[in-house]
Amino acid sequence: MPAPPPSSEVEAVVLLVGDAGVAERGRSPLLRRISEEVDQWAETLPAGSVAVTFLGDNVYPVGIRDGGPERAQDSTRLWSQVEVVATDIAVDREVVGLFTPGNHDWGNMVGEEGRERLANEEAMLTRAGEQGIRVELLPSGGLPGPSVRDLGSAVRLVFIDTHWLLQEPGGDWQDGFFAEVASALRGADGRRVVMLAHHPLRSAGPHGALVPAMDAMGLLYLFKKSGTLIQDLNSPVFSVFLGRLREAFARGGGPPLVLAGGHDHSLQVLSPLQPGDPPHLLVSGAGSKLTDISAVPGLRMGVSQPGFMELLFLRGGGVQLRVFAAGPGDQHCPVGIRGLRSEAARARLGLCLERSAAAFRVIYAEDLKPVAGR
Repeated sequence: MPAPPPSSEVEAVVLLVGDAGVAERGRSPLLRRISEEVDQWAETLPAGSVAVTFLGDNVYPVGIRDGGPERAQDSTRLWSQVEVVATDIAVDREVVGLFTPGNHDWGNMVGEEGRERLANEEAMLTRAGEQGIRVELLPSGGLPGPSVRDLGSAVRLVFIDTHWLLQEPGGDWQDGFFAEVASALRGADGRRVVMLAHHPLRSAGPHGALVPAMDAMGLLYLFKKSGTLIQDLNSPVFSVFLGRLREAFARGGGPPLVLAGGHDHSLQVLSPLQPGDPPHLLVSGAGSKLTDISAVPGLRMGVSQPGFMELLFLRGGGVQLRVFAAGPGDQHCPVGIRGLRSEAARARLGLCLERSAAAFRVIYAEDLKPVAGR
């Protein structure tokens, strides 16, 4: 593995964590470890240089519900992730938390019902923003995107809502969307570009490896005639979308350096199978659940372990990827059937959090080669 660069060489840092929708404050060593990593970088780098990207399925099982006892649980699960960028250091140093929607944030629904779930999530993030915590839902308002956020002159983040994109497979909106993707790439002005979505371009997990012959995004295929939601089929809708996305990359001067998603609950680094695709394909969906992976062409690294990823953007143009992981037993700290009523129970939980957060180590690192011409 390449050695970690000194902080003096780092211009910006982007952390990637997906599918953290059942991680909860006080029980998730992973969220604690991410918060520690955020604070360490925020103390070192200029303000506005650190971002945490949450790659969808931010709230399991069906997004933020309108009310009832489930609403409190849903709120806790989202707020637990918000707190990663809510420490005094993170707020003072202008760390941003950028959330992109996943199919579960839509409530696994389409149309207005799904948009209502997203509106609930966005409203909660807006309230956090009113408290000085820099968080957003991107793309906002149940729209497809792309939404662009720059971290200074170092990196351009481009967010798209893949669930939205395949629930509306036709219509005039498509031309505008793909034109804006090309424009976001073309206007990067020397910044390294990272595209972020819930569904990854390729996957060695259940949503991709079940059909390894397809040059696959783990995108949703909405079988509308029966109202059934079927994921990860080699659908005509997907094929058209992927073809047009590649065309947009070409019109934008070449693909982004990285396309990152979650959806499968593992950590993967993959190479593309087709020219013109982004050279570095990431799956960082092990924020609160785990699923198996299989051997697929182009899999450079893959583990079914809790963890997250970190992109270090270096002065001079280099980019280093670092993958953090721990053992499966370090994903959640258990709370006994009687909760935390006793001081001893609280002490055990605190010890578990401290020990398991410290277990997250860099298990893989790679210097990412740039896209030709960028």
